[in-house]
Amino acid sequence: MWWENKLILLRYTCGLIFILLGCENNTQRERDAFFVKGNIQLKEGEYSEAIRYYNEAIKVDSSFAEGFNNRGIALYEEGKYGSAVLDYNEAIRLKTRFADAFYNRANALHQLGQFEKSLLDLDSVKAYYPDSAYVFFTEGLTYSAMGEYQKAINAINQAIELDDTNAEAYVNRGTVYYYQDSFALAKADLQKALTLNAQEANAFNVLGLVYTEEGQHDLALEVFNHALKLAPYQAFFLNNRGYLYLQIDSLELAQKEINQSIKLDARNSYAYRNKGIYYLKNSQPEEAVRALQQAISLNERTEKVYYFLGMAFIDAGKKEEACRTLAKAVQMQEREGEEAYKANCL
Repeated sequence: MWWENKLILLRYTCGLIFILLGCENNTQRERDAFFVKGNIQLKEGEYSEAIRYYNEAIKVDSSFAEGFNNRGIALYEEGKYGSAVLDYNEAIRLKTRFADAFYNRANALHQLGQFEKSLLDLDSVKAYYPDSAYVFFTEGLTYSAMGEYQKAINAINQAIELDDTNAEAYVNRGTVYYYQDSFALAKADLQKALTLNAQEANAFNVLGLVYTEEGQHDLALEVFNHALKLAPYQAFFLNNRGYLYLQIDSLELAQKEINQSIKLDARNSYAYRNKGIYYLKNSQPEEAVRALQQAISLNERTEKVYYFLGMAFIDAGKKEEACRTLAKAVQMQEREGEEAYKANCL
């Protein structure tokens, strides 16, 4: 989901954007000049240029931990998570108590699906900053991605106790409640987020998902439209509105939204799941199978994906494969999958 991409990367490193006027030597002045230029480009979203300047800073001083850390951030922003991890590794090797790099590496490991390693890095950060709300916030995101929803809620609760003014924390706790089908709790958190920040587009997006599941399709469309008014090219929002269109059988609109979402972000497993649902509704089971398998290859924890894949195999006349897939749905505790397995495989 959208929040898997809302990790705080620059909060820790903003304090690195400086030059001490009393540098000890010309080498340090040259290194820091490149470093500051890189930071400027990083803040402006010019990541390739930022990397170029960080490369120059590291050429001047190969033991410059901050240079490796910030180059890692630029690489992360380009979606090069493995390369970012290598830079954070080097930053930590050079500066063993470098909490910034541990935190940033946790974010990159999260994106690579290496959740246990991410949590270990967050534990390292907590050792230095035990009362930092954003560390617990990120821990909550990681537990949520692992499907450990109660642990996710516990972590986000701690983040809110430390900082109850963070709208994103309420959005993410509301998202976890949504995953648990606790819609009343989800709506309470999302409304709280909107009282803290009326322009929090993510709150409108998740509220749209809640209304969709409750069958309140008019309300869902209203809030999705508002989310997209605030963030017109947000791939996750487009995909989720596409999912709503699938529920009301507006298949042409659904296809358009989902395809546009994939064009903007080809890494979102939910977009491929929704594409699979579109093909199922359009009586194209073979195409549905391909789209749903793509969703699983991106994230096997994608909600209800094994259920829909099982149904696609049934529609394609492949009962044996369907039952194997629906058994996996049962293992993943997909309620619809359990019902389909009983109806088709027992």
